[in-house]
Amino acid sequence: MRVAFNALCLREPRTGAGRYAYHLLRSLGRVDGVTEYAIFSPRPPKDVPDTPSTFTWETVPVAVPVGRVGRGGEQVERAFWEQGAFPAAARRAEAALMHVPYFAPPLRALHIPTVVTIHDVMPLRLPLYRSPAWQAYGRVVMRAARNAAAVITVSDHAKAEIMETLAIPEDRIQVIREAPTGQPRVVRDAARLREVRRRYGLGERFVLNVGGLDARKNLRGLLGAFAAAFHELHDPELMLFIAGDPERLGSSSLYPDWRPLAATFGVVGNVVCAPVAEEDIPALHGAAACFAYASVYEGFGLAPLEAMACGAAVVCSDRAALPEVVGSAGILVNPDDPNQFGAALHRVLTSPVLRDDLRARGLARSKQVSWDQVAVATSTLYAEVTGTKRE
Repeated sequence: MRVAFNALCLREPRTGAGRYAYHLLRSLGRVDGVTEYAIFSPRPPKDVPDTPSTFTWETVPVAVPVGRVGRGGEQVERAFWEQGAFPAAARRAEAALMHVPYFAPPLRALHIPTVVTIHDVMPLRLPLYRSPAWQAYGRVVMRAARNAAAVITVSDHAKAEIMETLAIPEDRIQVIREAPTGQPRVVRDAARLREVRRRYGLGERFVLNVGGLDARKNLRGLLGAFAAAFHELHDPELMLFIAGDPERLGSSSLYPDWRPLAATFGVVGNVVCAPVAEEDIPALHGAAACFAYASVYEGFGLAPLEAMACGAAVVCSDRAALPEVVGSAGILVNPDDPNQFGAALHRVLTSPVLRDDLRARGLARSKQVSWDQVAVATSTLYAEVTGTKRE
């Protein structure tokens, strides 16, 4: 059996879909020695995982008809790739199945069964994330998703939303939960922790947030919670570190600027926002007093899972799929109530026993799923869709 895999999202390997595709392909190469994989992309991927000789990588440039590019050229090119060039490449490769690892399956699949991974239906739930381009193209991919042979999603919450918004039957949707990505590991080396604090201008005690600066991450709510804990503790050295590029703040409604609110709360000097190198994230988790995540919408929630995998004590929103990810390994609170969220932060910051308990529980929970398990479940689904027997 040959599977054609759409690797367009590997152009952005740090995005959710890019990380998913990278780790899935790497693990499929380890656990599936039977299937042939033809990996297609319109341009060379920025990051390519190690794969065996049963994987072939091919760049298939997309030809956009003259006069069809105009404004939004990159989006038009992407649509022509997803809807035309990729399924055509899959047919030339005589693929038995196509896998699109993000929400953009082809409407005309050229009689090749399609598996699509839908991480969430955020544009259908949150109008702010529904760009004009997506509104037009979204109708195409919604119809295509209904025609897919199978849908993979990453949580029961996402499955329920897919059933509701796309009217896809339950028996065609399979939940395959993700595993930690990046470089999850526990860093306890004192010199390394001191060095990472120095690099980012942090003191001995800080609350860490990693996961994005966009509106659904609810950083205003997190800021209010931090301010409540800060003023209750009367600790002038306590800091909140938000990972991300502050140049984005206020650039659009998608990236609200919370800095004036920090001044209102009297914590402007105790909040740091800066880009973070990927290799520093485990050490930041190790150095932090706790990880705080107040997001109001997640199809899954890799950020808190990876925080737990790095040994952080987690205080997390109780919304969307986050309770499935965190479970009893973290403190789940209402992200719309800064006082309640702040009280949870206060508990963790003032109780070494609670912090150590959360760290131990988080580590154990983060090890429940590995990417090799994700790959086995995915390749088993391929076999079911194509009717291929597995030994």
